[in-house]
Amino acid sequence: MRLDGLSLLLGTATVLFLGVAVAFLWLSRYSSEVGAARQYEALRKPAKTSKKQALHQIMQRLYLLCSRLPLLRAYLSSIRKRLTILHMGDEWKLRLETMRVTLWAWSVLGLASLPLLLWVRDPMSLLMLLIGCWVVHGMIADVAVQRLEVRLLRQLRTFLGDLRHHYHRHGMVEEALYEAADSAAYEMALHGQELVEVLSDSHTEERLELYLETAPNRYLKGLAGLSHLTKEYGDKQTEEGSLYLKSLGKLTNELNLELLRRERLGFLLQGLSVIALFPLLFTQPLEAWGSRYFPAMAAFYTSTSGWVTKLGVLLVVWLSYILLRHIQELEATPKAMDRAIWEKHLYQWGWVRRLVHRLGPAPGSDEAIRLIRLLKESGSPLRLEWFTLRRITAGTTALLMAIGIGAALHIADLHQLLYTPVRSGILLGQPTPEEQASAEAALALDRQIMEQLKGIKQRSMETILSLLGGEADKGKSETQLEADARRILGKLAQLDHQYVKWWDVLLILLAGWAGYYLPVGIRLFQRKMRQMEMKHEVDQLHTVIAMLAHMERMSVEDLLIWLEQFARLFKEPLQSCLLHFDQGAEQALVQLKEDVPFLPFVRTVEKLELAAQSLPLRDVFDDLESEYAFAQEQRKQEYEQLIEHKAGWGRWIGFAPMMTLIFGYLVLPLIWVSLNQMSVYYEQLQRIQ
Repeated sequence: MRLDGLSLLLGTATVLFLGVAVAFLWLSRYSSEVGAARQYEALRKPAKTSKKQALHQIMQRLYLLCSRLPLLRAYLSSIRKRLTILHMGDEWKLRLETMRVTLWAWSVLGLASLPLLLWVRDPMSLLMLLIGCWVVHGMIADVAVQRLEVRLLRQLRTFLGDLRHHYHRHGMVEEALYEAADSAAYEMALHGQELVEVLSDSHTEERLELYLETAPNRYLKGLAGLSHLTKEYGDKQTEEGSLYLKSLGKLTNELNLELLRRERLGFLLQGLSVIALFPLLFTQPLEAWGSRYFPAMAAFYTSTSGWVTKLGVLLVVWLSYILLRHIQELEATPKAMDRAIWEKHLYQWGWVRRLVHRLGPAPGSDEAIRLIRLLKESGSPLRLEWFTLRRITAGTTALLMAIGIGAALHIADLHQLLYTPVRSGILLGQPTPEEQASAEAALALDRQIMEQLKGIKQRSMETILSLLGGEADKGKSETQLEADARRILGKLAQLDHQYVKWWDVLLILLAGWAGYYLPVGIRLFQRKMRQMEMKHEVDQLHTVIAMLAHMERMSVEDLLIWLEQFARLFKEPLQSCLLHFDQGAEQALVQLKEDVPFLPFVRTVEKLELAAQSLPLRDVFDDLESEYAFAQEQRKQEYEQLIEHKAGWGRWIGFAPMMTLIFGYLVLPLIWVSLNQMSVYYEQLQRIQ
């Protein structure tokens, strides 16, 4: 099926859109918004405008233009939210980075989609490729945002070094922060100035809480908290020197480990998501190559088995992409989870709530307890009812898709039986024009005879031979007529078997069952990935404790607040512990151990229990300081093992779709077709004998 009309329509729509955009931009150049932007830019730029500044002005105007259109405004808003914390307080820079990420992502999407629209003519293949391009576009946007996050972390590392230098000179936190922010890079300078304003505010506690809610990473939260404590209670001099500088050194060490980890894993995992999507590009070329050089493969690709194989490849591609995303999300800054969850809104409907209660596990049952623990350990924000609704939706979707695919496969099988010529005896090379014409004539003859036999119940060789009597006048021998009759009789038998069989129903039910349990499988994978991170998060929490244990007026509750701000995997259990801490410290800590039955974390909570009872924090955690050097060496070794382990998982998952495509879509079908052709050759030899 040719898509020239579609390509022409899309090209015309693109040209019209660009023309309208340019005209709209020219007409709105004197609008109030652009005028305000120009006045703001005039304060930022020197008298002579450079090419870079002119480009920035164009991007600012383009942002104003796109923000007027509903769909583009929603798209820009989704990217802007992820960049807000990186460029806090600077609207001009935020708009510029939003348009930069948007234009970069859409440029790649457009460059990838244009050749597909021009070259690919198969609608199914075109749809798959366009979906793949859209997924790659989302990946590019994610990579652009993550690069900005890493850039801020690098700027923070330099900022901490400057802060140490200026604190040595002045001995005052505010002065050191002010001078370090004055020489810092742009994004870090904004956060440094914000920290100075937080410490200088008359309501420091309230302002600090607001900053901690919007800080883009935990290291900035730690710096803000340390600076506040030092300003309020003063710096403590220990045998090793300033406690503030010592804490900054430990914070810098954690930051260096984070940067090394991201860079190493980013290098090992980069491109795997794209590799996992490669089969979407090579399915059609591989099919064309196989059909060209192995004509018998063309019948396989258009058969039910071929479509099932193609769907299997697509399923492997989708699962691999989902699992790789879950691996890479653990390495990125966690996104805010206050977004609207569709399960939450759908669960408010009465009939949906009753359906969930009827199909979901009973409250208090073993299955409900197991699923609740799985959701907590995998870091899911879903309640059990919402998760059950997601499972029901996934199962229903899989069931309906299986029914639709089954019906489509039966239609495709019927179409192949009636309209695809059979090229028996040809395995390699291309059929000659005479062979092609003979196959087409045989196909037309089969349809003609089958149409005549549609109302006849008694179908036998004699009946078909009588209908083929006219073919003898065309020079066909009796042997050829018998071969035609056997072929037609075989096709009639295949047509009689085109009904829903018991194993069709079983496969459809299995697809629904697999869809119902797929969310559980993904959560199990997420839990496995998070369990690999638990030991390292405990080590990071130990670093936080070592930073704070020797500070004056540090209580167990204050320490738990710090741990909650710094934690990622243990954030929810720590939040629950803090909520119940006022009702009883001992009971809250015991519940914390039950919520996270991870032995290294349990040992840390047990020490917090001792500190809540009688012992000072510095005595309870004195071993952290004495074993700090050994713990750091051990962490480096464990980091190497973790990186290699996760990279191995990523490689296996990333290359699984390509291996499935090569072996499942080419090698194994070719072997199967070859065996079938060999059986045909053997039957022909038997007839000759």
